[in-house]
Amino acid sequence: MSNMMREVELLGVTKTDIQEIFQQTLKDFKEAKTRIIYLDASYLYTFHLDDFQYIRKLNLLVRRDPLLVREWHKLLERWYNDQTVRDSNGYTIKPIAISRSFDRVVNRGLELLAGFVTGSGSPSIFNFRGIGDSVISEASPSDIALGNLVDMIDVDSTPDGGSLSRDGSTIYSVGNHAKSVPTPANGEFTECGMFDDEDELTANILDHSVFEDPIPHTQNADAPGSTTVIYMCSA
Repeated sequence: MSNMMREVELLGVTKTDIQEIFQQTLKDFKEAKTRIIYLDASYLYTFHLDDFQYIRKLNLLVRRDPLLVREWHKLLERWYNDQTVRDSNGYTIKPIAISRSFDRVVNRGLELLAGFVTGSGSPSIFNFRGIGDSVISEASPSDIALGNLVDMIDVDSTPDGGSLSRDGSTIYSVGNHAKSVPTPANGEFTECGMFDDEDELTANILDHSVFEDPIPHTQNADAPGSTTVIYMCSA
């Protein structure tokens, strides 16, 4: 289909609008450094029966190639903006009516997501914690590892103590590292993170936290540790 090769835009919604939604949600979570916020955009629509088979085939293609769902999202936004869509054969299509809503991921859904992370009775998913000593100034959404990993532990089995649990939709990851952990660069730890595997080269990272105030550690003189609390907020 033509006119589909641009990034998805929420038409009629500005960055300021979204920022206001986020700021309102975060008012009750001022003390939280680590946050996950869900912005839920939903669409409700009806199509002419003559167009239904075309829409059906288009959505079945998404089953084969999940990346095509982004193209479907682009179509929804064009239709919501009262635009028709024309394919390579000149066929035009638009819903009879379409509506868009910004609403919320409900508490039960957030609890299930938290259960996925913590395991909820089955083996934990992100049960590894790492600490590091890189000199980066802040974490980025594109991070795939710590800046410089010094030590990784399994919080479910470390003899020094650790746990991965949830309270409702809030996730708690706690890890104590051994006193034998080497003294980090400049004698200070600056970062920590949550992972799903002990090998950082193959592990997926869930959280990366960088600290403005580093924590000193000297091998065999003290015992380092870190904790991450993830508050999942529904905007």
